[in-house]
Amino acid sequence: MKKIISVALVMVMVLCCFTACGTIVEPNVGTYTDSSDTLVVEVGEDGAMKMYNNMNDENSYEGTYVVEQNEAGVSSIITFTTSDGSTVEFVYDSTMDAMQDLASGTVYYGPNAD
Repeated sequence: MKKIISVALVMVMVLCCFTACGTIVEPNVGTYTDSSDTLVVEVGEDGAMKMYNNMNDENSYEGTYVVEQNEAGVSSIITFTTSDGSTVEFVYDSTMDAMQDLASGTVYYGPNAD
């Protein structure tokens, strides 16, 4: 009886590990801004994303994004593809609700940022 319980416990633990390994964190829907509230990224529910500058209307980009796992349950890589085909990559950290532009290093803080 002890062997059956031990085997069942091990199976449950293995299942939990595989489930946790595949968890991809999604960014929260809402507005992300840099520390000066000048640069803005809006994340939509339907995979839509928009980037713009509050000071200059000419620098406005709309498009879609896809999310890939970076660190299970903690961070993801977000690839934003604009309507003209260019891409911007971000690292999303769910513990801080922040996205960092990999090219410029700009950090955008989300609606639930600490």
